[in-house]
Amino acid sequence: SGTNVTALVATFTTTGASVAVGATPQVSATTANDFTNPVIYTVTAVDASTKDYTVTVTFSGGGGGPNPIFADVPFSHWANSYIERLYKAGITGGCGTMPLTYCPDATVTRAQMAIFILRGIHGKSYSPPPASGTVFADVPAGAFAADWIEQLALEGITSGCGNGNYCPDATITRAEMSIFLLRGEHGSAYTPPTATGTVFGDVPLGSFAVDWIEQLAFEGITSGCGSGNYCPDNSVTRAEMAVFLVRAFGLP
Repeated sequence: SGTNVTALVATFTTTGASVAVGATPQVSATTANDFTNPVIYTVTAVDASTKDYTVTVTFSGGGGGPNPIFADVPFSHWANSYIERLYKAGITGGCGTMPLTYCPDATVTRAQMAIFILRGIHGKSYSPPPASGTVFADVPAGAFAADWIEQLALEGITSGCGNGNYCPDATITRAEMSIFLLRGEHGSAYTPPTATGTVFGDVPLGSFAVDWIEQLAFEGITSGCGSGNYCPDNSVTRAEMAVFLVRAFGLP
């Protein structure tokens, strides 16, 4: 594993025929193509008849098996299995194409979180109703994820960030995320048990979201950030979000 398949070159022999991938002419041993997905080579014979050949790249060695789904999430990445399960469940399509990328170290915004949570609840085919633009002052109709943000509020999972706003571009913290996840999992009326203050060294009794954070640990959705801590004020990365979503919603 680890082979880069985004710019492989095919070698072939033709006698008077021409070869193309889509509208791009192909030159043997010269023209590179992205084999993240199967590539269709169209061969046009001298009599103008055509035939398609589908080429799929697989390889063995190292861990064996197929290529990773995302070019920036190799099999060796600590969250690879969770990220790929999130993709297969239709919760994410990644952050870029050609090659397909996930941006695992990028932080998650509150707008993006709305999409993640609602897809986790309702499934990959879910589309929220159109936004009115009147729920949050900083989320007008037509804003990125406005439909999702307003639906998240309608389902009682969020009431915003204060003063009638949602703060869609703010990154979501690990403490805030615990509330979003558990409300998404159990419903808007859910209230977690009272915390003990003994689960994480940096989440004592009285701290923000302590009940939610300890319940997240109790359900096996998180084990913290290391050294007995939870890091409640740290921003959630897209890799961490994949783990939280897969565990919270039991994604296959």
